[in-house]
Parts: sequence; C-alpha cells; structure tokens
Amino acid sequence: MAENNIILKGVASSPGIEQGKAALIIPEPIVIPSSKIENERIEEEINRFEFAVKSLVDEFTDILNRMKDDKTNVTAIIETNILYLQDPYIQEGIISRIKDRYSAESAVIQEFDNQRIFFKSAKDALLRERATELDQIKERLLSALKNKCLVYNFPEGTIIVAQSVLPAEVLRFDELKIGGIITEIGGITSHSSILARTFGIPEIIDVKNALSTIKDNDTLIIDGYNGFVIVNPDQNYLERYRTRKAAEDEHKKKLGDLIKLDSETKDGKKITLLANVDFPKDVEAAILVGAEGIGLVRTEHLVISNDKIPDEDEQFRFYNELAERAYPKPVNLRIFDLGSDKYAEGLPKRETNPALGLRGMRFLLHRLDLLETQIKAILRASKNKNVSFMLPMVTTINEVIQVKEIIEKCKRELAEKNIDFDPNIPIGLMIETPAAAIMSDELAKHCSFFSIGTNDLTQYSLAVDRDNELVSQYFDAFNPAVIRLMEMIVESAHKNNISVSICGELAGHSAATKTLIDIGIDKLSVPPSLLLELKSRVRDIDLSEK
Repeated sequence: MAENNIILKGVASSPGIEQGKAALIIPEPIVIPSSKIENERIEEEINRFEFAVKSLVDEFTDILNRMKDDKTNVTAIIETNILYLQDPYIQEGIISRIKDRYSAESAVIQEFDNQRIFFKSAKDALLRERATELDQIKERLLSALKNKCLVYNFPEGTIIVAQSVLPAEVLRFDELKIGGIITEIGGITSHSSILARTFGIPEIIDVKNALSTIKDNDTLIIDGYNGFVIVNPDQNYLERYRTRKAAEDEHKKKLGDLIKLDSETKDGKKITLLANVDFPKDVEAAILVGAEGIGLVRTEHLVISNDKIPDEDEQFRFYNELAERAYPKPVNLRIFDLGSDKYAEGLPKRETNPALGLRGMRFLLHRLDLLETQIKAILRASKNKNVSFMLPMVTTINEVIQVKEIIEKCKRELAEKNIDFDPNIPIGLMIETPAAAIMSDELAKHCSFFSIGTNDLTQYSLAVDRDNELVSQYFDAFNPAVIRLMEMIVESAHKNNISVSICGELAGHSAATKTLIDIGIDKLSVPPSLLLELKSRVRDIDLSEK
C-alpha cells in the first residue's frame, strides 16, 4: 500500500463502496456546573427539560411525517426513540433529580447514564447495543436543551463522519442521498445500522480516531464490505475502487434479475429461502426480494422495545398484521425467548448466568400466564392458516408435550367463545442445545418442523460464551462437533418426514451455504437484505460435483 494513503479500519456494518467528500459531525462538549442550582430555579429547569423533550419529539415526528413511502421498519425504529424520550420512568427520574437541585443537563446525564448501566450489563447483545442508542438520545436531548435542532443539508454523495448517529439522522441522510457513514462507535444490530442497511447506505462503525484523523472536505473511499476507509487516496486507489464500484453496480443489477428465478442448485435441489423480520413493516421488503415466507419473527422484541409484556389484544394485532401482510406465505412466530437478562419480572432473583438459567421454554413454563396469553394471541392470528408456532430453547420432550397440552387448552377456550383459529396450526421446535440434538429423533415425532439455532448450539456444544471477548476465538460454528450435531438433527428430521431450517447468522454466512446444503438443510432464513446474495450462492452450487 502506498505510504501517502491513510487507511483506517473499522467494522463493516452496511455493504457498499462509495467515494465522496467528508463532512464531520463533531459533538459539542457539554459543560455542567459543579454547584447545584438555587431553589427558585427548580421550576424553570423542569420547564426547560419538558420543552426540550417536546421539541425533540416534534422533530422526530416531523421526520416521520415527511416520509414519502413506508420503508420496512423505519417507522417502528423512530417511534422507539420517541418512546425513550417519553418514558414516564425516565422522565420522573430526571424531574426528581432537578427537584434535588440539579440542573436539567446534569439530571439528564445522571438518569440516562444510570439507565445505560442496566443495558450495558445485559448479556443479550441487542440490549447492550441499546446502551449506545441511549447515549445518542442523551446527546440529542442535551443539544435540545441548548435549543439546537437536527438540521443537516449536506450535498449529495457526502460521506458523514461522526462519533455515532441516531436513527432519525440516518433517515435524514437517506433523504439527502449521502454517500456513506463512518462512526467511531456503534453496533451492527443497532437501529442506526439496521436503517443504513435498509436504505443501502454503506456504513463502517467502530473506526477509532476517525474524527481526529479525517478533516472536513477530505476525499474518502468507504469500503462497506471490508471495513476500510481510505483518506485522500492517490490515483491508483481511486482507479481501483472505481473499477470495484462499477463491478458492484453490475452485480446489484444481476441480483435484481434473480428475484423471479427459482432458488435451486445447478443440479436441481430446491432450497426454500425465507426472511427474518422483527416488525410487520419488514414484510414488504422481504416479499419484494422474493422471500417465500417469514422464517423467524423474534416476538420477544415486543417485550424488549416496550419494557413490558403486551396484553393479548396488543399481541394479536401485531401477529395478525404480520400474517396479513405476508399472506398467503407462511409466518413462523417464535414465542418469547426470554430470560432474566432480558426480562426479570416475576423471577425470584437476578441470575449470575442467564444462558444456563430460566430462559426459553423454562421461562415460559415458569410463567404460564404469559405463555397462555401469547398462545391465544397467536392462535387468533392463525385464522388464515399461514401462521406457525416455534418453540425456543427446547431441551426435553416433556417440555414440548406440556406446551402442546397448553395449546390444546387454549384452543378449547377460544372455541367456546366462537373465536376463529387454525385448528391444525403447525408447531416447530428450535434445536439449540446438544440435548435437543441428541434427542432429535424423538422430538421430531412431536412437531411439524425443526429450526436450528446455530449460535446457541455452538455456544453450548463448545462451552463458549459467545459474548465473552476472552474466549471469542473458540466460538466456531464450523467446528466438526457442531456440524456433526447438525447432521444428526437433519437425519432425524428427514427420517420423520419433517423439514429443517436455519434462521441464525450462519444461514447468511457466505462460507456456510455449500456446507449447509450438503448436510441436507431444506430452508434458510436471513434478513431481507441478504436474501438475493444467498439465492445467487445457492444457484451457483452443484451438489453432483464432489
């Protein structure tokens, strides 16, 4: 590499290659006086805080109202940010601190930092990334306290460089047709990254010292496939990436042509391609790229995003909208995969190791009230006969039998009320533990399909905490032991005439497609943005070649 090129490395969060001029968004330092405010200023500070919240909510609402079309999960994501701002618990905490004679800025920082500690300590990666989102909202609220609004007007093709970005900002960037996003912090599953992928904006996160290394109007090349940022590239680099960009554009065109083609290998083996979605608005994007159904809906996001268990009617509306948007294509609703790291209400104590604790089916059978409520809501949404149950974290046959008995009980109760439902609703099992894999032959007799959760299966098989950086190098879904367990699961399923899918990260891994098809996986479920790439790989495989 030429010495005059500055090359920064980060994490590729949204794919794509772009060249453009840098525009830096530098957060203003917030100086908080150490002394407390006078008693007579308390009411003024409360009013100032409430006005800032209203201004920011109005700002986000205006962004939503300006949207010209309904793009996947955008609305839900921005609304989640609004819910953070309007959360009564957070607001009461801030007002209480102001009443203790702290300034509005100081109270906001204290309360949000306190909330952040809870999210940051969670074992669930999604929750940990919400901590970063809280930081972003805190910064925007502090700016609003200084009467500063989110107003950007960058030229088309600009590459944004920032510490982090809010989902609302990504939405504005899409409107401005910016070329890419570079941030110093962030997470691949953060709402901002999800939106960047939704809009096709190349993004690289976790680029250390980006704001101190890059200057306004620097020429940048952003490589959202490999996680590289090239600052002020020489002619050789410019030409090289110009060629790659042209190849990428041609590749995207070819992918678009794939939508109407069958998903099958060169030797004619059919592989069903499904999509993972989290919100009803995701369904449209999935259908547009040719998804044959919805392979996974993580229903626990209803709990995590609202910090409470929705009642039966709320759940029904959510599941019914998913089913209707996808109809007649199938929708697999995974019932709440919860544990003490995600939802502690009703649990005797905080667990030291939630991964081995009361989670998945164990949690649901511990909280029969929650389980029955969700089952009834899903049954009601099954009336058009395109909905399936999927049970998480199964370890024993008895768990499945218990749940099936509860499902039958709920069916009888709905029938007595003349409420319509699918009497033959399929029941699938998530195979995520070695115990379930070993007993898969027997489990297959009690269900309609299997779905392999490769992350947890790998974690439990290799005794590796996937969230522990000290042992991350040992987490290997391609380990022969994990592959052998998957082969066992597939053999058991096919022996009992049921299908097997994979809906975790491994399903979309480019290096895994051939292996998964080789061992007999029938269905693959990935985020809509990865589906066409996956179809392309499937169609390039020839199983007759050894």
